[in-house]
Order: sequence, then C-alpha cells, then structure tokens
Amino acid sequence: MNRFDIILIGSGLGSLLCGYILSREGFNVCLLERHSSPGGCLQSFTRGPDSFDTGIHYIGSMLPGQTLNSYWKYFGLSQSLDLVRLDENCFDLISFDDGEFPLAQGFENFTEQLSGYIPDSSLFLKHYISALRETVSSFPLYNLEMPRTHTETSWMGKNAFTFLDSLPGNRNSKQILLKIIAGNNFLYAGRKESTPWHQYALINHSFISSAWRLKQGGRQIADHLIRAIRTNGGTVLTKKEVKLVSCLKDKFLVKTSDGEIFVATRIVAGIHPQAAISLIDPSLVKRSFSSRILSMDNTVSSFALYISLKPESFPYLNYNVYYHNTQDVWADQNCRGDQWPAMYFMYTPSPGASGNFASSVCVMSYMRFEEVRRWENSITGRRGKDYRAFKNDHAEKLLKLIERRFPDFRKAVSSFEVSTPLTWRDYTGTPEGSMYGIRKDSDNYLKTMILPHTKIPGFYFTGQNLNMHGAPGVTIGSIMTCAEILGMEYLFKKLHDAV
Repeated sequence: MNRFDIILIGSGLGSLLCGYILSREGFNVCLLERHSSPGGCLQSFTRGPDSFDTGIHYIGSMLPGQTLNSYWKYFGLSQSLDLVRLDENCFDLISFDDGEFPLAQGFENFTEQLSGYIPDSSLFLKHYISALRETVSSFPLYNLEMPRTHTETSWMGKNAFTFLDSLPGNRNSKQILLKIIAGNNFLYAGRKESTPWHQYALINHSFISSAWRLKQGGRQIADHLIRAIRTNGGTVLTKKEVKLVSCLKDKFLVKTSDGEIFVATRIVAGIHPQAAISLIDPSLVKRSFSSRILSMDNTVSSFALYISLKPESFPYLNYNVYYHNTQDVWADQNCRGDQWPAMYFMYTPSPGASGNFASSVCVMSYMRFEEVRRWENSITGRRGKDYRAFKNDHAEKLLKLIERRFPDFRKAVSSFEVSTPLTWRDYTGTPEGSMYGIRKDSDNYLKTMILPHTKIPGFYFTGQNLNMHGAPGVTIGSIMTCAEILGMEYLFKKLHDAV
C-alpha cells in the first residue's frame, strides 16, 4: 500500500494549488489523476502544428498589486508565466447585428470607452463602477485580507440582473448598457433569474482591472505547479482513476481502477463534489449531506469548434469576441433545436510567427445536455454516424453564425475539431458537462454554497465549486481548503511574506 499524509483526487488547478501549498509545508502529498496527463482544464491538445487550450482562455487582475498577481506570487506563477496583455481599450468586444461595443481595461478607461458609444450613459456607468468597487471591497479574500468579519454576506443575496436594473441612469441608455455589460456572461453562464450579483461583480472586476492571454497556453501553469510539487517531495500519478474511498480506523483507503490501494490521513477532492460523493463508501456519509450535494443544479455545458486556419488568412485578434444573435443576452443558453446557436465566444490563441495573423481559432457556444442525451451511455469514438451527423450539422450552424460577423471566415478554415457536452463531461468528469459546476442561486445562496470542510472529518473539497470558478475563484478556494488544515492566520502570513 502507498502511504501519504494527504491524497488529492484530481489534478486540476484547485488540486495543483493545494498540492503546492501542502507539499511546501512539509506534507507528503499524492495527486491521483484518472487521465494520462495531469492538469485538468489546464491541459491543451494539438492538431497538426496547432495547440488548443481546453479551459483557461484568458485571465484577469495580473498587474502588480492586483488580486491574481498577488496570490500567484506565492506560487511563483506571477514571475514565470508568459503572458500577453489584451487590448487595453477593448479586451472583450460585445457584438450585435446593430452595433459593437468595447469593454476596456481600467475603470476610468472602461467608462470613457463605453460612454463614447452610448449617449447619456455617464450616470449609470459611474454607479456601475462604484458598485463593482464597493462589492469587491466587502470580500476580504478577494483583496488578500484575513476574513475577520462577514461583510460579504450583505451582497450574496442580490440578483445580478435586478441589481443592475436598479442603478440610476437615463432609461433609454441604460437598456442598451444592460445588455452590453452582460454581453460576456458566457464567463459565468449567467441566468436572469438566478445569477448572484457578487459572482458577476468579482469576475468582471478582475477582467476590467487587467486582462491577459496565456501566450503558451494554460499548460504552463500546470507544468510549473507539478514541477514544484515534485521538487517538494510530492507525488503526481496519472492513469489512476479513483473508484472508492473507504475508512480503516483513522485512515482513508483509496482504491483505484487498477486495484491499487493508497492510504492517507486526509483527502482533498478537487473534482466535482457530486462526483466525489459518489466515490465515498456510503457508511461514511450522512444521507442528508449526500442528498444535499447530489440535488444541486449545475451550470450549462458548451459546444466548441477548435479551428486550424490557413496561413495568413485571418487576423490575430488581441481581444475576445462575444457575438449575440438575440437582444436578450440572458436568454442565450435557453436556445435549442432550430433556434441554436444564439451566441458565440471567439478567441484567437497566440499569434503565429508574423504576429499579425492567427494560426487557429476557438469558438464556443452554450449547449444544453438534453441536445446530446440520446448518446449519454455511449463510448467516446464509438457514438455512431448519427452523433457524427449531429456534430457536423451543429458545426455548420455555428460557422454560419460566425460568418454574420466575419463574412469570409470559412475561406480561412483549414480543418476543425468539435466538442459537445459529452466531450466536456467525459474530459472533466462534471455532471452533464457543466462548464462551471454547481449553479449559484441568488435567491438561495446558502443552499448552493459548498464549504471546504465536509461532514466527514479529514475529507475536504476544493476547486471551482467551492468559492467561484475562474482563476481567482479557484485560487482563493484553494486557500480556503488549505486553511482548514494549516490555519488561516498561519497561511496568510506566508502569502503576505511572498507579496
């Protein structure tokens, strides 16, 4: 048997950050990853000369003193990552058939750029920026501060759409601005009826602070953290799918699909909580706890095209495009059947040698799992001709929508790969291929809150379901998890020493 202090299930960003912290603090840690490569959604894949990211497409708040930069100094990431800053006057282009609007970096610049497009918008934008700043100031962990009070709870029950609609401003201009500033809600799978304001505010504050593309892809984050964990004496194992977590006296026994047994005093599950609960011996879990976790709703999934381009055929875009085929951006994810797709998110990875042209493009749109449910019990690569026809048909629909904004785009396409909610489910292990895990609900935020400690002593959660998705959310979540083991005061001293 393999004995460790702490076993981490999964090797996504949350597990890797926890593995880094705990191994640095002298714990003998082991990460068990079911796939052949570690890194979770930090991984990339190649098709010919092109490399495609699967998860993190751009990150925010990486200027000195900003949230992610400050946290990642402790991990050595701020000093080592190869980044390119997106266009300061337009990191996200929100596009409709009747107009396009830039979201700019820097809060004053954000207001200045948008107000130039929308008359009588200054009052609303002033209150919008003020609300973002006031909200994030109430979240101590976002600001690398000890959480001594719970000021953040005053914001957690607010609905994003309702709150934005309540801000003062000229009614006509506000209606336009409301769809523009929610135009990148693919970042958080926003729904009008349930998206919490604080989730919206923290994510958008991070990107408006500064926005960056990972020049060598998200894989560089995984590589850096894995090297550090191994240097600290930790173990990272692949092709080790956990099948059962049971208990023997005061130890956890972890059995993998190949029959190997691992033993540890503590377990950190970096996988989806519903997937983690399904691995645990039922005798260890109170039915009320498992029922609560398993009953939670998940966010929507996606359909994606990973496109290789002909040489020098399509420009490198130093910004992201969010194109909407409808006027109600909050309803995009509800479209299905003949109405699909209602929107897409497009980005061009790092430019080719010339710097002016893209070598590849990734395009994603919402897709509900119901669209592919008929194949849910099939095996990857063996889903049959009907599934292939479904992918080709929906790829064609998405390409047609891209051509609404880029008329000659198809001429630039050399080849493409398709992923569906089934791909995402099988790749990430999330229920029904959910992009961002458990859906947070503004009407019942306590019910949808996942804490790092569980009802099982020594068993912890980490990852995007804990605090919030995205790089800052998962990073803060890893701090919350490790603080349960090391103590928050102790860990924050280490973080501040690094800054």
